[in-house]
Amino acid sequence: MAAIPREKLQLGAALLLLLSSAAGFGYLAVRHQTDPREEMRQAQLSGTSYQAQAADAPKVKTESWAAPAPQSRAREWIYDTFTPPEIFYNTRTRQFTVRPPSSLVDEDSSEAFGIELVAVRPEPFRLQLTGYVGGEGEWRGVFQNALSGEVFLAGAGRRVPNLALSIRSLDVRPQPVAIAESMTTRQRVATAVVRDEKTGRDVTLSHRERVFTGTVFAFVAQPGQSAAREVRPGDTFRLGEATYRVGRIEINPAGVEITKESPHLAQPDRRMLTPREPDSVEEIPAPGPGS
Repeated sequence: MAAIPREKLQLGAALLLLLSSAAGFGYLAVRHQTDPREEMRQAQLSGTSYQAQAADAPKVKTESWAAPAPQSRAREWIYDTFTPPEIFYNTRTRQFTVRPPSSLVDEDSSEAFGIELVAVRPEPFRLQLTGYVGGEGEWRGVFQNALSGEVFLAGAGRRVPNLALSIRSLDVRPQPVAIAESMTTRQRVATAVVRDEKTGRDVTLSHRERVFTGTVFAFVAQPGQSAAREVRPGDTFRLGEATYRVGRIEINPAGVEITKESPHLAQPDRRMLTPREPDSVEEIPAPGPGS
């Protein structure tokens, strides 16, 4: 039996598929015509005319960032995200100063601080040995009352009741003394051991140097005035409507922390003041070993 060509097989399959499709679509058409049709619903229109109405805008919750608060160092030290302050360093005083951003400075900061630092001084011990007189075995020291300025002669065993001090010993003997830009020499140096009845300690005085207590105080004045006020840490004083509170006092470099409170300020104004005329302030010695 001869084989059927491949082209005839493909043509027969296509014809069979066409007849099947025609029969299927015919069946669906007949079924659609015989199914009951649903009535189309008519839209009910209202009697009022159309009026356009705007939709209410959604409620949006907004929050504003709080203004940057000054740092603990002072009210000028204000930092913001995109507006940092301008910071400067003084090589002579070894301190930083700052200029706050103009956009963050409120009207309060335009008020003058009203006080300036004149100088910082170490507190001298209330009795000083400034010299000596006499001879071997009969030495007398030249003492000065640092509180009243009184000068008097005294030896070992003398009590100074108004200062609550007692002179326990007085000695004058040669000691090596270093001279600047020269060799060390031996000179007579008077030393006195004084008993402090307030603290129960012995303090050694020397006629070659002043002895300090280890604490410091400051002199402040209003701008343009020469009359100065002596202040110590913790002191509080008033000038007009403003109240000033003294914080820490530093001697090297010289500076005093003062906080100002005023009805015209929204918050206290705290600043670290430096001497108003630092070039004219004399060199301040550091506290001696007798403190």
